[in-house]
Amino acid sequence: MVVFYHMTENEVKNYGNFHLSIEINAQFIHFLLIDKSNKKGVAIESISLDKKDLSTAFNESEIVQKSALDTVSCVFQNSAFTLVPNSIFQENESLTYLEFNQTSLESFEINHDKLVKQEITNCYGIDKTSKEFLSGLFPNIKYLHIGSVMIDCLSDGFHVNFSTEKEFEITAIENKKLIFFNRFIAENTDETLYYLSLVAEKLKLDIQKIKIGLSGMIGPKDEKYLFWSQFIPKENLNFNEIETSQLNAISTHRFFTLHKQIQCV
Repeated sequence: MVVFYHMTENEVKNYGNFHLSIEINAQFIHFLLIDKSNKKGVAIESISLDKKDLSTAFNESEIVQKSALDTVSCVFQNSAFTLVPNSIFQENESLTYLEFNQTSLESFEINHDKLVKQEITNCYGIDKTSKEFLSGLFPNIKYLHIGSVMIDCLSDGFHVNFSTEKEFEITAIENKKLIFFNRFIAENTDETLYYLSLVAEKLKLDIQKIKIGLSGMIGPKDEKYLFWSQFIPKENLNFNEIETSQLNAISTHRFFTLHKQIQCV
């Protein structure tokens, strides 16, 4: 059951100033209902996509069914992306850029985000079936890629976000300049640390000495965290928290990027 904080269900149905932030990955769809007047969350909801299509998930969503929505945005958490310097970016070449490091793009429609804080454009693929369904439901929906949100919402530092248990993004920003971003898929816990160490070595960073910001599907009792803390001092593993409130007391760092999405819309 979804709890609407500070508002009754009747008020939610009749209030016309809501923004809905959505995140979609291979396992889940997450919803965050935001009051646009103060940018604060009103309700949060996660629905498993195991043996379930988007249509079924949206029909099950209490937030979608009970809210009067003004604006909607959706972030896709996938690995079909490439970052292109603005100096060479041409919109009609978006597919070409993506084909440099991606294969099997037949099921994707190509989209791009011009980043706000960097001179970079993020070209990425959106599943055609998902986009057709979402655009039919919300004609003015704004699409984004998880990389765009992380790069534009994070400050200087080394950050790791687990979109799912096995898929994660690493973002490194130094002096307000992006020095690294990529997504990884790990088969096991050992591989997560391997990729982390590989990136740190590439950037000439010592993972035992740098502060690492964590968010997403990882927690202090999580197997990944406990394994990492055998090699990295716990005081250097910090969770990227969101502003404390009644709503995010249950979500904290786990939905960090979902809460930050509205900043990029």
